[in-house]
Amino acid sequence: MEQNRKRRLVELGKDALILLLTCSALWLAARTQLLGPLSGLLREDAAPAAPGQEQGAGRGAGAVPLAMAVNIPGDGALPAVPDLPGNGPARYGLQYDQAACQELFQQVAGPLVEAMSSLEAPQPISRSQWEQALSGQVGVYMDFQGEIPMSVLAGWLSGEGVRAEACVRRLALSVWEDQVALYYRDEETGEYFRCVSGMADPDALSDTLSAYSDNGAVFAFEAREEYGALDPDTLLPGQTPQTAVYTAANPVSGGEEALRALVQDLGFSLSSTNFYSTDEQVARNGDDSVRLSDRGVAEYTAGGEGDGLLPILDQGGTGALFDSVETCRQVAAALMAGRCGEAGLYLRSAVPAGSGWEIEFEYSLNGVPVRLEGGPAARFLVQGGRIEQFTMRLRSYAAAGGSEAVLPLRQAVAALTALEREGEELLLAYADDGADTLSAGWAARDNAAGEG
Repeated sequence: MEQNRKRRLVELGKDALILLLTCSALWLAARTQLLGPLSGLLREDAAPAAPGQEQGAGRGAGAVPLAMAVNIPGDGALPAVPDLPGNGPARYGLQYDQAACQELFQQVAGPLVEAMSSLEAPQPISRSQWEQALSGQVGVYMDFQGEIPMSVLAGWLSGEGVRAEACVRRLALSVWEDQVALYYRDEETGEYFRCVSGMADPDALSDTLSAYSDNGAVFAFEAREEYGALDPDTLLPGQTPQTAVYTAANPVSGGEEALRALVQDLGFSLSSTNFYSTDEQVARNGDDSVRLSDRGVAEYTAGGEGDGLLPILDQGGTGALFDSVETCRQVAAALMAGRCGEAGLYLRSAVPAGSGWEIEFEYSLNGVPVRLEGGPAARFLVQGGRIEQFTMRLRSYAAAGGSEAVLPLRQAVAALTALEREGEELLLAYADDGADTLSAGWAARDNAAGEG
């Protein structure tokens, strides 16, 4: 009887928390309505998102990981399988399936928000403690592919600040000593940290994760004999992935009409904008200009003083960095979401540049990163409270039908070793060099340099 009473109280507490978070989200939405020339960025008529990928300009769309793994509660052991030997905790891994990844993330987003809103001060930990969190503790691992400032991630998830100041790519939310702890690696320093949560419920996290079953995923550090040549934190699937083939095209090849549609989405008044052609299509509104090349590269430059046409908007008091990243993400969504077909966007990096930041976004196709020839999908320069410059490489992707198997893992590792790229991460990627068709293949990523 007492146990049932406690369980009812816990469920009532969860309901109250959900209601509180919903009210907070509505309050934040009311506070963060875009003003002036950016008022059109929250349109609901964007093209449909790729499966599992949020494409709209809604707050928080950038916070979904591209890969996840669950250490499942219980005594199950990872059985030996032909491709990935090892004996460890039962694990469910998700890569290259954005719909399934988003579904899992929705299950753990509540505990993650609870944890991030109640973190104690970060404590340095060793590499072995990090590996224990990823491999030996009940919990969930999240890989965002890009390097996200913790303040930005916290702002996306809850609209609040966070005590931890770091740039992270990989997180682990784990049960530790009857508490919930958040583990992460600071991508700028290479150091590892643990933050204990004073609010998150370890039993609730375990109950959520118990619904998943082992599918053979392992980390490279758990199978060093076979995969010691890789970055030890490489998440390896239990079987060779099947990936879709995509067609690729330039969605803005219509000359001046295409540029008119672009600047209208940016908030330019067409009645006060001049259009002309050189080797590119050019639009000028006062001192601001947008150039569009025949390759689909759009470049914006702010002129003069003041806020310009693309000011950084207050997103609810979460800090200047978050305000900058979120405004840039909304601008990118306004131009790209209706033109990129089945691709999604994720934050690649946000690094200091002068008195502001340089912020980059990349495309992904069903959780597989796309590497564009010439640079990132979108690069913004934020200075003086406004977007001073951006470059966007506009591409449209559509599934061509069918799927292809990639090179088996062992052969891919052997190829990486032959190229003398030991210690790098092995992951799938689409290489877009302007061709009409894209197929995924294994790529090496040097995480020390942050690029492949």
